[in-house]
Amino acid sequence: MNVKDLLPPRPDDMHKGHRGRLLIAGGSARYPGAPALSALGALRSGAGVVTLLSLQKVCEVCAARLPEIIYCYEDDVFRWQEVAMTQKNINAVVIGPGLDRSVAAELFTSRMWREWPKKILVDGDGLNALAVVQKDLQARKDSVITPHEGEAARLLGTTPAEIHADRFYAVSELSAKWGCVVLKGHHTLVASGEKFLEIKNGSPALSVPGSGDVLSGCIGAFLGMGLEPFEAAVLGATIHGMAGDVLAREGVDGVLASEIANMLRKVIHALRQSKNDGK
Repeated sequence: MNVKDLLPPRPDDMHKGHRGRLLIAGGSARYPGAPALSALGALRSGAGVVTLLSLQKVCEVCAARLPEIIYCYEDDVFRWQEVAMTQKNINAVVIGPGLDRSVAAELFTSRMWREWPKKILVDGDGLNALAVVQKDLQARKDSVITPHEGEAARLLGTTPAEIHADRFYAVSELSAKWGCVVLKGHHTLVASGEKFLEIKNGSPALSVPGSGDVLSGCIGAFLGMGLEPFEAAVLGATIHGMAGDVLAREGVDGVLASEIANMLRKVIHALRQSKNDGK
């Protein structure tokens, strides 16, 4: 699969709505910055309109850093789904960055998984919520989950060591249960039914706090642009990995998640130039 061919077209007369509309639901008192990193990843990947649904204090923190996104807040997580369902123009949702663990988070995540009518990506503590309530849920054809090995272990009822020992089996099992899966780590694996791809891009520069939040925003952006889950996951994971490769040229230590997000734009531009040049 040539990822360059997956990049959405950019006609001269396009407006921000043509770039896709993404909702990000997450954040908590303990992790107020995570959804901002996800939003930054989405914007740097080319998303047109990004809306954050979170607590008021989280929105205030994020607004100071990212004035480019829209903010919706409700300080009772149990009510987040009602707010989300009013966002009629949204094309896709990312659930979980910085959500933290609580009964409210579990209820919100499970209800959104069952009832959200459009594309959905679940990451971070959204995955921990799914692990708790999973017996009541079915696979979705329009979904992506993005676990690391620890989250994958919780979803499969095993240990991170067992996931690490056979990552190919683990991603296959997760895909059978959930749909499209991005198993993060060294040589990230993407699986959806019979579709499978191993991402060779990436470096230890990506092993920093917030890197996964950036990835969820990146993939979410492509879901919002209209790509199908497997294609969005492959494109997002590849671009994220390429950003890590570029950053590693100046060393693998001291990289910030925001630097990964900011590198996405340059990677995408290089891919588009390469495609235009026929290389």
